Amino acid sequence: MKRVLLLGLVTLLPVWLACGEDWSQYKTADELWSRLQTLQNTPGTTDRTRYEEQLNALSSGLWEFETRFATDPRRWDAKLVRVQVEDTLARMSGVSTDSAALLAAAKEIAGAADASLSVKSDARFLAGKIHLQALTSSGATIDPAARAAVEADIAQFRKDYPGDTRTDIIRVQLAMFLKVRDPAAAESMFRELGNSQNIRVAAVAQQELGTLQATQKLGKEPLDLKFKAVDGSDFDLAKLRGKVVLVDFWATWCGPCRMEMPNVVAAYSQYHKAGFEIVGISLDQSKEKLVGYTQQAGMTWPQYFDGKGWANDISRRYGINSIPSAWLVDKKGYIRATEVRGAALAGQVKALLAE
Repeated sequence: MKRVLLLGLVTLLPVWLACGEDWSQYKTADELWSRLQTLQNTPGTTDRTRYEEQLNALSSGLWEFETRFATDPRRWDAKLVRVQVEDTLARMSGVSTDSAALLAAAKEIAGAADASLSVKSDARFLAGKIHLQALTSSGATIDPAARAAVEADIAQFRKDYPGDTRTDIIRVQLAMFLKVRDPAAAESMFRELGNSQNIRVAAVAQQELGTLQATQKLGKEPLDLKFKAVDGSDFDLAKLRGKVVLVDFWATWCGPCRMEMPNVVAAYSQYHKAGFEIVGISLDQSKEKLVGYTQQAGMTWPQYFDGKGWANDISRRYGINSIPSAWLVDKKGYIRATEVRGAALAGQVKALLAE
């Protein structure tokens, strides 16, 4: 049977079931198993009520297989799917995940003598996901015990299933959690995962490594920023040494950005002649809308635009995940303040110009 790891991995299970199906009509394990496979591989519904009915019916069929064919090795496959289906149903009803119960089931399946190798590895992967969720829910601090559990899962999984790259999924998510909590460990993991055989993991790791290395330099050395502006001119922040520069990450579709813009324009008008410059990093996807808005708002400074929206090359390089976001750069090219906004902007600009 196709095993579906629901925990944090899928949002819809492809099943279609008639409510109240008479499972007793399937006399042998193979007959019932075949029916369950067919049901799991049939496209489902997006109607929430119907979806809950489908999941309840599937859970019933899986339970039927487990109990009626209690010596069939496939009962472990059935149990792995069933416990996750039941967890999904609980969460749909507003009940928190019973991590302890899920973990106990995963460990039981992983240790079952007659379970197939594939379902054992799936159960072990599920256990790793559960431990990872426990760690990442610990907030700004790292729970040493939770971290040790995740790292132990990873080490054992890699030892027992060396050709299974799913462990890299857990590792890259662990590294992302550690980025601001243990940067050195995160950097080491991203560097290694950049060579993962899992292509998607490798791409994420390479991107995150570049972002981490770039952000670690912020404030420690002059900001390096070069690009061709939307008007075709070449921009190089190094050529603005001796001036105070605001690097503004924004977009025309961002309501808070537009609300903030009058403060930015006012500060520019007030201090531009004294040596204040602005450069915009636009997360827009429409060049026409960007140009039209900047002209209307009186934004005469250079704008970087690549049309990629949130995937903007410069914003991704520096890990920008919310806008407006603005950095104030001093006369030597160092970032002196971040998240600069509101009426306080003019005062901060004035102070740096006086240095």
